[in-house]
Amino acid sequence: MQKLPKVSVNKLIKNLSRKEKNKVIFIYGNKKISRLELYNKILKTRTGLLKKGFKNKDKVVCLLDNSYEQIILFLSCISLGIVWVPIEPKRKGIGLSYIVQLVNPKAIFAKTKNNLEKKFSKKIIIVNKDLKNISQSTHDYNLKFEKNIKCILFTSGTTGPPKGVIVSDKMLIASAYATGIACDIKNKDRFLLWESLSHIGGIEVLILCLMAGSKFILLKKFSAKKFWKQIRKYKITKLHYLGGILDILIKKKSKKIDRNHKVKLAFGAGSRKETYHEFKERFNIPLREVYGMTEASSFTTINFKNKLGSIGRVLPWFKLKIVNKINGIGEIVINQKQKGLFTKGYYKDNKSSKMLLQKDGLHTGDLGKIDRMGNVFYIGRLKDFVRVKGENISSWEIETNLNMHSDISESAILSTKADIGEEDIIALLMLKNNKKPNLDKVALYFQKKLPKNYNPRYWCYVDKLPRTPTFRIDKKLIKINSLKLYDFLNKKFVYLK
Repeated sequence: MQKLPKVSVNKLIKNLSRKEKNKVIFIYGNKKISRLELYNKILKTRTGLLKKGFKNKDKVVCLLDNSYEQIILFLSCISLGIVWVPIEPKRKGIGLSYIVQLVNPKAIFAKTKNNLEKKFSKKIIIVNKDLKNISQSTHDYNLKFEKNIKCILFTSGTTGPPKGVIVSDKMLIASAYATGIACDIKNKDRFLLWESLSHIGGIEVLILCLMAGSKFILLKKFSAKKFWKQIRKYKITKLHYLGGILDILIKKKSKKIDRNHKVKLAFGAGSRKETYHEFKERFNIPLREVYGMTEASSFTTINFKNKLGSIGRVLPWFKLKIVNKINGIGEIVINQKQKGLFTKGYYKDNKSSKMLLQKDGLHTGDLGKIDRMGNVFYIGRLKDFVRVKGENISSWEIETNLNMHSDISESAILSTKADIGEEDIIALLMLKNNKKPNLDKVALYFQKKLPKNYNPRYWCYVDKLPRTPTFRIDKKLIKINSLKLYDFLNKKFVYLK
């Protein structure tokens, strides 16, 4: 069995001053930061944090966009054993308050106080102002590097309140190592780090570059308009994607220079199988789909064989099985062959932790199947169902059929209470090239494709669909009562209450 490397994040931080210390490790704006510069900045910030009274096991919330300061703070805090809790700065209102109250941090790193309630204001450290004083401290080489590294990474919360995943040092290393395997990492590789550093997808690329000596270009956020210009400018060789990011790039108008780049491979999770060929043909970039979750050290399977539609085969330090199968489809359950690859649970949420970590393994909440060759296929979320006439119908199955229509780029299936029975199906459609076919014809087309119970009653065109930080459709944010829906049953447009 292939084993994970016996290395810690702190060992990787120390190596910054020992291996290729003058090599540029990342670029942010006009700044080029060498490995040694990064190391010295971390040491100074560590000393400054201690002078401010921070200590091992303290919790800090980070409410920042991707930035040079965020990387310094992240590596400085975790090396001291300070529990790092990053939150998307876009979060506002009750969602943000819920997390901050739950964690009760010693401090909140932010660029402004605007998003936060007054009751949290005393804990706020304004990064542009206060961090300068912290990071200018004289560093002490004898300061202890704590072994107990821990982060709490909050899920997007599409099926309930956000859950704080407790992530250990070993999990960070495992996720980075699997990322390196997935992208065939080379020392000279260059990454465009656009993913939020509040998400495991961004953190694992950062840790991988510490591990492999590769370079990353840090972006504040993703921009479809600037993306390929940035790819070419920085000579990016490996592209990490999440959710529907590839579909967003495909929708951009094609150009003669689409193939003018140095990207050798795109790897990630959440793309549609139809995207495989379209993306490769247009940009000349092969795709490598992976599957995993933060709770299990990110990557669990990798599709090396380019089996269309598959999320690959399980990595050697995991076991994977399908339970409660119906026609071969059931819940994906993961087991670890090495200790420490699973989260210990969700922060202050015993009920959800017990549902996740059961006697037979880690229950993902995802539906899947395995073919005779061991290829795993992701079907959809276990709880993403519509209940019609006593039958649980997978939203994924309907959406997959809808997305195959030549005029539809993406869809989302929702439900509403039915006049008679349980639920009626609502189909929200994003269109290609602003084409608007007759809704009657669209509905009739799908009547031929799907069983009767699977056919949506309500139809609607939308310009865009709300997204989670990982670019998945966030169905919780869709307000049905604000949409003008076409009622196929009664042949009229309605607003649902």
